[in-house]
Amino acid sequence: MTKPYIVYTLSKDRTTQKFSKSKFQDIVKDIETFLQNYTTTNFNQPTTIELTAYTAYDETDPSDVLTEIINKTTEQFGSSDNKPIAYHYPTGAPHSTSKFIWKLSKDKLHHAIQYIVDSSPMPKSSFGPLELFISYSFKLVDKDRKELLNQEHTSIFCIWLSRSKSCSPTLFFPFEAADQKFWDYIDNLKQWLPFKLEEKYLRIAHVSKLGEVTSFKKIERQ
Repeated sequence: MTKPYIVYTLSKDRTTQKFSKSKFQDIVKDIETFLQNYTTTNFNQPTTIELTAYTAYDETDPSDVLTEIINKTTEQFGSSDNKPIAYHYPTGAPHSTSKFIWKLSKDKLHHAIQYIVDSSPMPKSSFGPLELFISYSFKLVDKDRKELLNQEHTSIFCIWLSRSKSCSPTLFFPFEAADQKFWDYIDNLKQWLPFKLEEKYLRIAHVSKLGEVTSFKKIERQ
């Protein structure tokens, strides 16, 4: 039976948020520190690693430069999956712009990050032009690195590193009420997060007598 819990997730009209730092090296260091100190995973154990490069969308994009990026990335990481960014409706015809996706293993993580750093600054383009996506799945721990009890859901942290740097965290806290114990945990956690935790996105799940989540309610400090 599902118990009440509190979740931090962005709204439907805001899918990502910025990191607290702006430089790649500082962002990576903050991510590593957070994962090491407050989760059951670590920086070297991502769930997903993907590099994506795009062809030109229109005449304003530097087509030759984008092709060069794709060729260079292929030299570094081998063959990729190539597919259009979309399909036209109602014909189903593929869009002229393509994306090339490299799905990488964990041992390529640091290589991929260094490649993104070395590829900066990147040219302006409608998409990409080169983007590294990394995701982590984990349970939360306390300041003594003990896993919080009664975590029925797995938290997810998605990261995008490109010309812009952003993330999308979904954190599940196994607290049945927004009491002082919960806020103490949040205040400790905030010191380690690589992004600003905006409390307006904290919601508590309302669970029915049947053990089903029926709604989410905003919480505030008392």
